[in-house]
Amino acid sequence: MRLKKLPEKEYRFQQSEGRKMSQIKFIDSYASIGKWWDKDPDHPWTVERMLKDMERCQIHGALIYSNLAKELQPSVGNEEVIRVCQENPRLIPVWVVLPDQCGDVPKTAQLIREIKDKNVKAVKIFPRLHRYPLDERTLGNLFRALEEAEIPLMIDNGEANTDFVQISWNEVGWICQNYPNLKVILHSVRWEATRTLLPILKEFPNLFVEFSNYQANRIVEFLVEQVGADQLLFGTQMMLKSPGAAKAFINYADISEQDRQKIAGENLIRILKLEKIPEDYPDDLTGDKILQKARNGKPIDDMEVIDAHAHHYPKDHFDNAIAFMPESDAAGIVDRNKRIGVNITCSSPWIGIWSDWELGNLNTRDAIQELPDEFIGYAVFDPRYVRDWEAELKKCYEQWGMQGLKPYFPRNHIPYNDLVYNKWYEYANRNRLFSLMHYSDNFEHEMDDLARRFPEISFLLAHSGMSYERAKKHIRLAKKFKNIFLEITFTAVTNGIIEYMVDQVGASRVIYGSDSAMRDPIPQFGWVVYADISEEEKRLILGKNMRKILDRVLLK
Repeated sequence: MRLKKLPEKEYRFQQSEGRKMSQIKFIDSYASIGKWWDKDPDHPWTVERMLKDMERCQIHGALIYSNLAKELQPSVGNEEVIRVCQENPRLIPVWVVLPDQCGDVPKTAQLIREIKDKNVKAVKIFPRLHRYPLDERTLGNLFRALEEAEIPLMIDNGEANTDFVQISWNEVGWICQNYPNLKVILHSVRWEATRTLLPILKEFPNLFVEFSNYQANRIVEFLVEQVGADQLLFGTQMMLKSPGAAKAFINYADISEQDRQKIAGENLIRILKLEKIPEDYPDDLTGDKILQKARNGKPIDDMEVIDAHAHHYPKDHFDNAIAFMPESDAAGIVDRNKRIGVNITCSSPWIGIWSDWELGNLNTRDAIQELPDEFIGYAVFDPRYVRDWEAELKKCYEQWGMQGLKPYFPRNHIPYNDLVYNKWYEYANRNRLFSLMHYSDNFEHEMDDLARRFPEISFLLAHSGMSYERAKKHIRLAKKFKNIFLEITFTAVTNGIIEYMVDQVGASRVIYGSDSAMRDPIPQFGWVVYADISEEEKRLILGKNMRKILDRVLLK
């Protein structure tokens, strides 16, 4: 499906006139403070770093809860939240609470009094992690008290990672139906959730959702179109995630200014009944043009920006069994990328990597013909089916104009350095092509072998930014081989990791990619443009590095 576009007049205003972000209050609905159990030593975590990130991204306030309260002891963690918020007026307290049946925590009536006395604005529960059922018998008294006191309830509804699966969709519906005046804020919703979330949002006006993890393609615009902006919130998931990724997602959304203001902060201010609104930041005199454009929601129009990692569907086919992905053909991906200033998109076919490599390559051929100046294709081959490598290589690269390689271990489970790939790599090495490599079960060994044997191939290690553990594995390879580069994309938009990779291998070895249209490209873009690195380092990552890789290719 194609989504509705803003009226041309309003769109021109956003693109050419820009906006002063100080006029829009960004209030973060999802952040936490304190140490956490599985933190990498290099992952930033302090309150001081949080406040620095907020200032750079111009996020005016943030609701915070305690990681200690989540992981072990709410009473101690909640006390720390109050202390930190008293010292830092931009931070707003959230308490983690437990049911009161056993007498180890204050009775619910006393809890509500303490919440009011301490000016706590919301509570969060972790029923799965804290090992109690989410039902009327266990939580009914708490939910009724919160509803009567008009205190919002927050809960994680993620997928895939059990730490963030604290409630089922049926339980979400049960709470919203039985406590219609209790405002329920869902954290950590993932990009696969739209088919389940949409009917629940439509049914229950007391349900709200934030977008820190919910990075589905064009999802902000889609939900505004389907349910309006009143149930949508800005959230970052600091300090795990990059706040710049979340800020950009709302700031660049193709929605009206009125709806943008609602999502950025007005909805949360209304829900929390905030009386004291965090003040504007002083004018920033930074000379970083990239950062200034990002703050104003304007595309990067003074350089060539290249997205090195995307996946397209056949033209006008948008149904996807994995997740809802509107406008996921090549034209839709290129159009979305224009919103942030991307000039060239390098993409492989979803069908090709997932199921049918021959049909996928035909999709890519058609996309190159449709968008010859804006689209570069990765060829896809499944060696279990290829019968004539020479003919297939000549067709894809010399006749159809593809320039990249996209082998894909997650579907065929063939090691990347298996000899069945040799003819492909040998051809790529002769022609200085580039290859996008998703990690495999024995990735470091395989890439060590390939980078050594095929020094003229530029290997882009996909998803290097997914975690510090993954980044460190890829960094070891990049330090060893000059033909290895770190491509960033992942939903995690891990906080501080762009800076870490730049520090470890230099900005010239880091490559921007979005994984669009599986993810919306804007959070991945925001991850880079709001990073605490220099303007020139951002320009290298956003396009200059990939341009050098493209210029090496001998086949044009």
